[in-house]
Amino acid sequence: MAYFRKLKNGLTLMHTQADHCAQLELLQFACFPTLDDDQRFKAKHCRKHIEIFPEGQFVVLDGDRVIGSTSTIRLDFDFEHVNHTFDEVIQGGYLTSHQPQGAWLYGADIGTHPDYRGRGIAGALYEARQEAVWRLGLKGQVTAGMLPGYDKYRKQYTVPEYYERVVSGAIFDPTVGMQIKAGFEPRGLLANYLNDPVCDNYSVLLVLPAEKQVRNASREAAMSYIHLETEVPGPKAKEVLARRASAFPSGWAKATDVVVERAQGSLIFDVDGNTLIDMAGGIGMLAVGHSPASVVKAITQQAAKYIHPCALVTTYEPMVRVAEILNEVTPGKHAKKTLLANSGAEGVENAVKLSRKFTGRQTVICFEGAYHGRTLLTLSLTSKYGLFKKGYGPFAPEIVRLPFPNLYRTPEGMTQEEYLAYSIKQLDHALIAQVDPSAVAAILIEPVQGEAGFIPVPAPFLRRLRELCDQHGIVLIADEVQCGMGRTGRLFACEHYDVVPDIIVTAKALGAGMPIAAITGRAEIMDCAHPGGIGGTYGGSPVACAAAIAALDILRDENFQAHSNELAAVMRDEMESWKKQYPIVGDVRGLGPMLLVEFVADRETRTPLDAPEVLAIVRNAAARGVILMRAGLYSNCIRFLPPLNMPLDMAREALAIVGKSIEAVCETHLATASAGAR
Repeated sequence: MAYFRKLKNGLTLMHTQADHCAQLELLQFACFPTLDDDQRFKAKHCRKHIEIFPEGQFVVLDGDRVIGSTSTIRLDFDFEHVNHTFDEVIQGGYLTSHQPQGAWLYGADIGTHPDYRGRGIAGALYEARQEAVWRLGLKGQVTAGMLPGYDKYRKQYTVPEYYERVVSGAIFDPTVGMQIKAGFEPRGLLANYLNDPVCDNYSVLLVLPAEKQVRNASREAAMSYIHLETEVPGPKAKEVLARRASAFPSGWAKATDVVVERAQGSLIFDVDGNTLIDMAGGIGMLAVGHSPASVVKAITQQAAKYIHPCALVTTYEPMVRVAEILNEVTPGKHAKKTLLANSGAEGVENAVKLSRKFTGRQTVICFEGAYHGRTLLTLSLTSKYGLFKKGYGPFAPEIVRLPFPNLYRTPEGMTQEEYLAYSIKQLDHALIAQVDPSAVAAILIEPVQGEAGFIPVPAPFLRRLRELCDQHGIVLIADEVQCGMGRTGRLFACEHYDVVPDIIVTAKALGAGMPIAAITGRAEIMDCAHPGGIGGTYGGSPVACAAAIAALDILRDENFQAHSNELAAVMRDEMESWKKQYPIVGDVRGLGPMLLVEFVADRETRTPLDAPEVLAIVRNAAARGVILMRAGLYSNCIRFLPPLNMPLDMAREALAIVGKSIEAVCETHLATASAGAR
């Protein structure tokens, strides 16, 4: 669980990240100048601590500067036999005495930079640790506090005598005295605990039971992922939003008024100190979550080597490796090759170009409800005219748009089976009435339509498209920009159908947020262009490729895929319950964890709920700490694209908030409808 908190003094308290480790090594020297070097945490140790127990590592930041930190592990502790040493705890500096199921949180280190002492930083770190105790259901905190104040009294008292005076309150030790004030109970001296002459190698065993309340620590906050310090948007966010409105064209819209300061996993931390759960996932980009450590490491290591010598000029291994992986994992036993581009739209453009070149034909068949991008060609292929296309014509020629069978909107008087059979017949009819097969280069389809409202293509319909393409030499292109890369519970959405396209376009989740798209297809199609006939300056960015390699390692992991399907079950169960509770919920649909709710004013007629009312649900949820966005031809749907590694309890918390937001809008809608009826 990611932790992020704005302190009243303007500092930030959060879980330690890998990019903090170099500063943490320097902080150790500033905090403990006399400590033996063998017992000092170095950057390599801090990185290992994050790996061993990420929930137990905290830092305090002033901007990007690390000015306070604490490192903890879990241990089972026998208070009747306490004679341990620091070396036994850290075991080479790696805290490998950590017991993942240990009942106590052991504080192995805590420090505040001398320039920042007296500002409550250590107290805030203890508060964060106590919230971790409550969140993990532990018995409390244990720590061994140094006695840095002893040096001043060395000629007057032995260490045991000094300790007794500190415990009685006669002397205030800057470390142990503060810990006692914070609520820790002293349990005795530890001799030869660590090698630091300032306290003659002594330390004090201190215990803070879970039953104790710690100032500014919140049991409620500890058990919740959402933390709201201000309204959303808060004052700082409003300032940034005003700057955005002044700097950017108004047509570049946004789903929410959330202004991000940092994001990790499935959580977004805004500039006002609020923590929100992200159920929009960058419109599907963030299948592996915000800034996963392996992706961040891959990006930074690659950027340090070289950023972009350009694939049109040179060759580099990350580009080749991404293509090799995609050629291996993309469905189909045929020989495959991959072209890399920058965006989903560019990917679709290249897929169409190659299809036209390969077949010598011009026409492309696409479908109502489809979204393929905003360039001239892809905007021409895109449906939903009013939102995306109004005022931007003329559009590219040689495009035939056919109806897409949305089974939720089966025409009155038909069964779904009859409607599907009719839709399949219309495919054959279109190849006579609208275009001859000999003129068709490609049929382009999303296995799950995205912007149209997460409509999975019915399996018989997709199989018939495959048959028609095989029969007439047409290239079948699957646009998996939004629905691919694990989004539906499998690496590719078309795997649900046992249909192998000739070309698959992927993007979004492929790069874990970095701009990259891939066009993977039959080798003979991909090789049809003349040298220089395809490509672009930024295609195959090595930094984006490094991110994609790391993301693919995560996405292909069996445990990751199993969790994403568990997440799908949790989501669908909760969302199906909304249909029973709220009459404005018309349909819940999608594949795997790619799920959507369609809202209606009337379930019988399936009249779409007015778009402003659906927007009100999105805004209400954001105000409560959950980020959503709309979809659907009528903008009457809310799509759910959470990181696929979102913890299940986090998903439940987010969905409970969404349910409350639906309830609020539903009550208003029903009251308005009732008043209108009178």
